[in-house]
Amino acid sequence: MNEVLMAILAFCQNTSFSIVSRSRNRNSKLYHFIAAIFSNGVWFVTMKYLIVTKEMTWVMFIPYTIGTVFGSSAGQSISMWIEKKLKIGV
Repeated sequence: MNEVLMAILAFCQNTSFSIVSRSRNRNSKLYHFIAAIFSNGVWFVTMKYLIVTKEMTWVMFIPYTIGTVFGSSAGQSISMWIEKKLKIGV
């Protein structure tokens, strides 16, 4: 169960990171503000989980890596969709 939760948190963490990274280069301060809250909130929850469980073993490397890779890709797709809907560009 811990491995599944780790993969989910890692996915969310990198999704939010990709969104906030792209938002920095757009012409909407509101978009970046919301993305930054989302990104930092997910990071906080992920770190809190890792500190509480104290299970940062090599076993967690696999679900963490899988979650982060798919999260980055998902974040890019979500960002592109948001940018298209809001008609914001570089």
